[in-house]
Amino acid sequence: MAKIKSDLNEKNEVAILKVYSNDIFGIRDCYELPGGGVQEGESFLEAFKREAVEETGYEVNNIEEIGDVIDYYNFISRENHNHYFLGHTCAFKGTHFDEYEKTMIQKLLFVPIDEAIRLFTYEMFGPVGKLISQREKPVLELAKEMIERKN
Repeated sequence: MAKIKSDLNEKNEVAILKVYSNDIFGIRDCYELPGGGVQEGESFLEAFKREAVEETGYEVNNIEEIGDVIDYYNFISRENHNHYFLGHTCAFKGTHFDEYEKTMIQKLLFVPIDEAIRLFTYEMFGPVGKLISQREKPVLELAKEMIERKN
């Protein structure tokens, strides 16, 4: 499974989702970067643009690749290939959550990158939260470096 993640608003605040669910992954009470799966015939970049609109409501531009993370969920025997991009929000189109996302996503936040890193360090609960933190906190730290180089 491939996932695509991450975008910034005009204040250089990063989009994060507060999620809560109890599903195949277990109890999830944490934050995640917006993103999702790649549809058949879709490039990673096309999926990033689509997922940005679906989960943040915004089209994105000025897109840069952050990198890839491969992780493995032992408890369900699944390997994930995560592709991270950094893009800036532009036109607001409205979110388009699917039925599962409507039950799982509690809210969308735009926060300064340092606050996102703090949340991904200290506000990630349970084994799933720890896994997501280990995967996405280093990506946020790389995104911070990219933002600082531009400013």
